[in-house]
Amino acid sequence: MAAEETTQDRMTDAEFHQLARLLARYADQELDQFEHWRVATQYGPVFIDISRQCPPGTEDAYDVLWPLPNGPGDPTRLP
Repeated sequence: MAAEETTQDRMTDAEFHQLARLLARYADQELDQFEHWRVATQYGPVFIDISRQCPPGTEDAYDVLWPLPNGPGDPTRLP
């Protein structure tokens, strides 16, 4: 496995920014209704659900991922 493919290191701010940007692009250009993904991690599987709707009354529980809080060039992580 190439070094850039490992998941053992924490993401840099630039990598997190790229993830947010690419996820926003995917949601805008590729997502139809929903996706259900499973990612293997060192702590066990992580399940990721992406959809165009959220369960009623839960919208306030979601953090804004894109645009980033200080604009599209902000490489900082969300709290």
